[in-house]
Amino acid sequence: MITLPSETDLPPSPAALDRGKFFLYSLLIILILGGLWLSRQPRVQVVVLEWQEHSLWENVKRLVGGDNKTLRGEDEGRVNFLILGQGGAKHDGPFLTDTIMVVSLKPDTKQVAMLSLPRDLVVPIPGFGLRKINSANAYGETLGEGKGSGLTSQVVSSILDLPIHYYARLSFNGFAEVIDELGGVPITIEQGFADPEYPTDTNGFTSVNFEPGWQVLSGERALQYVRSRHGTNGEGSDFARARRQQQVLLALKAKLLSPATFLNPSLSLRLYRTLSNSVDTDLEASEAVRLLELAREVDTSAIISRVLDTSPDGLLHETIGLDGAYLLLPNVTDYSELKITARDIFNVSLVEREAAKLIIENGTISPGLAEVTGQSLVRQGLKVLRWGNATHQDFPRTLLYDYSGGSKPVTRELLEALFHITAVPLEATASDSEADFRLILGADRLGTQQ
Repeated sequence: MITLPSETDLPPSPAALDRGKFFLYSLLIILILGGLWLSRQPRVQVVVLEWQEHSLWENVKRLVGGDNKTLRGEDEGRVNFLILGQGGAKHDGPFLTDTIMVVSLKPDTKQVAMLSLPRDLVVPIPGFGLRKINSANAYGETLGEGKGSGLTSQVVSSILDLPIHYYARLSFNGFAEVIDELGGVPITIEQGFADPEYPTDTNGFTSVNFEPGWQVLSGERALQYVRSRHGTNGEGSDFARARRQQQVLLALKAKLLSPATFLNPSLSLRLYRTLSNSVDTDLEASEAVRLLELAREVDTSAIISRVLDTSPDGLLHETIGLDGAYLLLPNVTDYSELKITARDIFNVSLVEREAAKLIIENGTISPGLAEVTGQSLVRQGLKVLRWGNATHQDFPRTLLYDYSGGSKPVTRELLEALFHITAVPLEATASDSEADFRLILGADRLGTQQ
């Protein structure tokens, strides 16, 4: 077991966030257009005179100088954003980040992937030693106002071996206010749950409940939905919460980019005021226009979502520190598995296109391992034909048989990376003729060697 240093030296309360605005700078577009006639700047006058010769979107780009602006990382084919959600002034530990998410965009294919990191993951923070990752932002603030995002970006970049090109840090209260300004966000709750220990602003607890089905969540209800940590029906983990956060983020993105929002000047002004007070980012206005241009072409239904978790095929495991604290550690201590996952996250879409068929068999004495593994792989885009027990339950190591004849290389690479094995090419037998791969789970999946 390990113990982490005390966090009593964290900053007590947040200061005003005034260093930048989120990529929703685009909400200012209508305000800019409405005030054109007041301006005497030559650049604006030229745009006005040539207004009819260009589309609305082209005129907006000309106004903010976004015609030729590219995002950092765009030339390399991938732009990475770090999204942080912090409690804010009304919460204990106002700079602790309950939400830590890397959102990656591939400009050439207009693909988006989201990777959520749990708040209890132990990471090395430069200058502070081993700490929970949710404290990186807070410790950064002890170095100077507004430095928390930079330190967190450095930490996340190190453990994922991924450049962080931009960050956006928002408070929970601002998140709720934005949703209320939009009239709520539509969400389909797949599994209802109750949480009898939801924290209040007065350091107490209250009960919250969510019924399954389609509904429109207010700002307060959306905040409860994404922050709940003690829900029933399997919704009490940080991993379940991370999936809910991704779900709401996608719904919020769709609402913000809808014509009803984008072409409403008074709503744009209210949203801008709210975001100005609650969001901090290093994204410039012209870069925001480029980002919005790319975001408009993203197929939301094809967005890739991944949560680092402790499932049987997850990359993390639980432990308790010497002080009794709940901690999460990477299965491989050098974070190499996390780096592979971050690097190859877009391969999920390629796996789906290959449509490989997989059979999973449990070669251990642990009941239900094949089913749990199968469900995990389905969430990653694989097609599992069936799962069940192997011919015997004393396989020391996991085996992967490749019946595809080399026709499913991306799926093979993903399975090899996930299970740290090398596939064995075989001719399919009559009973395996429908499958491309057979995965037999061994004792190494239980963390033991025989």
